[in-house]
Amino acid sequence: KILSKALLLILACSVVKQMEMAINTTTAFDAANGAHDANAYLPATDLKTDWVEQLRNDTIFPEGLAIDHEPEYYWQAASQWFTPRQVLPPTIQNKELAGIFHYLRNGKILKASSATGGTQTKLLLDLEGGQKVIFKPEKSQHYGGVGLDQHHGEIASFHISRLLDMRRAPITVGRRINIANELLPVATPELRDTFTTYKNKTENCFYATCELCKSLEPTCPNADGTVEGVMILMLPKQFRKGSDLILTRLSSPFKLSLYKGKTKRSEAMESKDYCDAQVKTEIPIEPRLLDIVETSIFDFLIHNLDRHGYEFIDQEKNGAVMLIDQGKTFGLQSADIDNIEILDPLVKCCILRKKTHEHLQWLSRMDNSFSDTVLRLTSVDIATPPKTGTEQKGNHTTVLRDGDLMALDRRMNIILNALETCIDEHSHEEVLVDSPL
Repeated sequence: KILSKALLLILACSVVKQMEMAINTTTAFDAANGAHDANAYLPATDLKTDWVEQLRNDTIFPEGLAIDHEPEYYWQAASQWFTPRQVLPPTIQNKELAGIFHYLRNGKILKASSATGGTQTKLLLDLEGGQKVIFKPEKSQHYGGVGLDQHHGEIASFHISRLLDMRRAPITVGRRINIANELLPVATPELRDTFTTYKNKTENCFYATCELCKSLEPTCPNADGTVEGVMILMLPKQFRKGSDLILTRLSSPFKLSLYKGKTKRSEAMESKDYCDAQVKTEIPIEPRLLDIVETSIFDFLIHNLDRHGYEFIDQEKNGAVMLIDQGKTFGLQSADIDNIEILDPLVKCCILRKKTHEHLQWLSRMDNSFSDTVLRLTSVDIATPPKTGTEQKGNHTTVLRDGDLMALDRRMNIILNALETCIDEHSHEEVLVDSPL
């Protein structure tokens, strides 16, 4: 009898163990496919790889699969995805994102005009199907590229935002536009007036209209007549006034100044109690401060020193901080620099969404490095970094330079170490906030 009871107990334990494994596997699979929370921790290595491959496959059509909808269908899908807390949904159905990518890259341009605002050249394009996009052309790097927008940085940043599950960056795709055939025939008179022959040899160059346009080199076609740039899908009409977003702007309590090329904090920000004594009394923790902390992680990875404020759509109290304008990221001189001050919201406030922490831990445990994963996601794009005075365009075949990819791994380790320090100094319960995305 004793032996029988022992065998029954062993059998019962085995059954329970198998049930737990099945539940864990099902939960991991569901999370990887968006059935549950997209930020859920996924313990299975093969499911991690599948999730990344799904992110990539969402942006491309399999070879031989034809586009089966007109552009209006895909623009409508993007409009329906958008809420004040997200640009993209956790999961993509029916190759809709791939269709959006296709028409951003290949859709017919019906009208081209200068986009309002900003310091550098950008165009407002009307595509077939009624969609407006911003086009930022590649900038010459002959003078070091300091302060210039980096079109490839916008593209890499979009894919990194998806990988971090911070789905708040506008859909962004690289494109090469033939100036003579696609742009000039549909240019508005105002834009056409800025076309010129540069240095008496290069035709079909243009300045467009912006604050610094005339002080910079014009945008000129490459030898094949095209100009490379980034297409940024504009958000739905109900959130825009003309070409401008209806945004509430919050001045950053962690705003940095630049002095002799180096970042500098204000005297108040140097205080160890700055976040508790000032920031938390002015900004609600949920969701605003948690959004700001997540944004600092994103900005630190992409080396974005240009976010002087935070923008959110205030039609709802919980409107998310939008990840808009990543143009000044991954510059020529940023790969070897880690501006830890960008992480001040995380380091000084020591709070983060529990689900974001789990997601970062999950990313760190993947078989491939973070940079290899970014390289895989960005391999769907045709854009490459601008050449310098000594480089040829063909020297790069990827969206990011090798140095920038190495920097991503280094910065991810810095973020994880900062989180570990926060938890050691406080506690899991105090640092990690159980708040929805």
